[in-house]
Amino acid sequence: MKEPTLKKVAYGVAMSIAIIIVHFINVQIYKMLPIFALLLAILITYLGITFINKSGKFDQVISRTKYNLLNALVVFVLFIAYFTIAN
Repeated sequence: MKEPTLKKVAYGVAMSIAIIIVHFINVQIYKMLPIFALLLAILITYLGITFINKSGKFDQVISRTKYNLLNALVVFVLFIAYFTIAN
């Protein structure tokens, strides 16, 4: 496996943000059809990844421990946000 970089973590953050935004819109603002929610999540993720690729800040190599901790934090925040929005 290649060396872990901050860019890989940022990709996960972009996807998590997209999921949280779409879930918030779907629950609190407007109930969407599942296909539209999926397409909106893909669009937001694509925009986030495009921004990450244009920025040179995320090309830093990080340690495997830091990479795993950051990914666990992203998953934890996604889990908490998803169920908080639903209530």
